[in-house]
Amino acid sequence: MGKNADTGVLIAIDWENIRRGAQMYHQMVTPRALCDALKTVGELFGEVRGGKVFGDWSLRREDGASFSMAGIEPYNAPRTMAGKDRTDPSIILEVYDWIRDREDCQWIILGSGDSDYQALVDRAKNNGRRIIICAFSQSVARDMLAVAPVWPLEAELGFRMPEHGTLPSADETRQTSVDSLQTFVRQMDRLESTLNFVGYNKLCTQWMLDWGIASTEYECYRLIDQWLYDEIVERHDVANPNNPAYPTSAIRLIRTNDNVRDLLGFSTTRVNNPVIV
Repeated sequence: MGKNADTGVLIAIDWENIRRGAQMYHQMVTPRALCDALKTVGELFGEVRGGKVFGDWSLRREDGASFSMAGIEPYNAPRTMAGKDRTDPSIILEVYDWIRDREDCQWIILGSGDSDYQALVDRAKNNGRRIIICAFSQSVARDMLAVAPVWPLEAELGFRMPEHGTLPSADETRQTSVDSLQTFVRQMDRLESTLNFVGYNKLCTQWMLDWGIASTEYECYRLIDQWLYDEIVERHDVANPNNPAYPTSAIRLIRTNDNVRDLLGFSTTRVNNPVIV
């Protein structure tokens, strides 16, 4: 298929919908992996000419920066005061503008399975454009299956349903948890001694997997959430000179925590600025 003005492709992503779809598989998808997957699908139809990802970026600033670096523009759709998501109306208005104004766009890859886009799909067809749904199949509304082609995102990301098998015993689970924490604390201590900071996303999508602490990114993020709650670690922001509006989120050990000190070989609690009598 020739990649000319008649086969231009634009991408629209509902980030919260995609994140929820990944959670059905007990996994986590990163902005970079999602962008790569959607661009791969888009290139089957023509030349990908950019796109937008929609969400409330005050909640996920680093994700917004990651999408921007991947060539997909973040579009801010703030939640209501009651916390209601307002992404769908923003996508509908933006994609309608593409259908009406973008002569270089023949195909639209829609990263969402919500049922609110039926009218948008019809409008695209009436204007000689086509919308392809690319989302997790379990999150695609039944109504959308009848109106637009669906490209399962599972296939592009290699996601599979949980397999049958015997669950580990409580003792095995407890020992695995202890071993994971011990490995994590010691590896974090090593990283913190050599790096200016430990990036949150890279920690969960690369380093923890390399250390063998978990087998999926979803599990890495879940463990960090648990250790944040247990005050093993804490999050902090690091200035991002390339994009000041989106500081980098980082993780560091709370070295005054008794468990952390025990695992690092300290037997007594360090006292800062002791008062000498």
